[in-house]
Amino acid sequence: MELGAIERTDLATSIAEKLRLSIVSGVFRPGDRLPSERKLADVLQVTRTTLREALKVLETLKFIRIRQGDGVKVLDYMRGANLEILADLLFRDGTLDSALFRNILEARGFFGRTLARLAAMRATKEQIRNYSDMVERLASAAGDPPAMQEIDLDCFELLAQSSDNLVFVFVLNSIRSIYLSHKGVFERLYEEPDRLIEGHGKVLAAIRAREPAAAEAAMGEMLDGPEGVTKRGENG
Repeated sequence: MELGAIERTDLATSIAEKLRLSIVSGVFRPGDRLPSERKLADVLQVTRTTLREALKVLETLKFIRIRQGDGVKVLDYMRGANLEILADLLFRDGTLDSALFRNILEARGFFGRTLARLAAMRATKEQIRNYSDMVERLASAAGDPPAMQEIDLDCFELLAQSSDNLVFVFVLNSIRSIYLSHKGVFERLYEEPDRLIEGHGKVLAAIRAREPAAAEAAMGEMLDGPEGVTKRGENG
């Protein structure tokens, strides 16, 4: 019984993802009404029960509105969707959206600086020790971009927790999802391991010294990234 429920949930989630990508790619536009429940279920080769579960997922995510007697209307996701949609938009037309890539790096810089500053003000001794351990792990992973990416994200997770701001923790969760959905694109940010290791080391030193401005500056220097990394990202 439980296995059956899990399988249905997984199928509904997969159907919701397929419909969401159709909306993001422009197959269905804001204001459009989706085909009838029966037609959609036939096209997707699922039961109407599974389809309804998938539609409920999309309604929760603000991609559609379901009204009895009025069908399913596509909403403007630009007004209702959350950060995680960026993972879909980054390759919406099958190629990297260079403008969005720049947007993400710009937001990354702003967000990182804020986390570093707040961590220098609010981190507990235990959180500082944990960050120190993570920086050591990062150094041990030098030369392995996928591993460095995972550990770097763990570093930022610790900084988000150290900011003592739950909103930043949840934002970081969404950012992590975007990064891991397109690892190949963001791995190129880890092509200079010494820079990243040194950068986190400087941020750590500033946090230990309780110097918010220095922590923010060190993070900014690190997140500016190697010269040309954005251009390489744009070129795929």
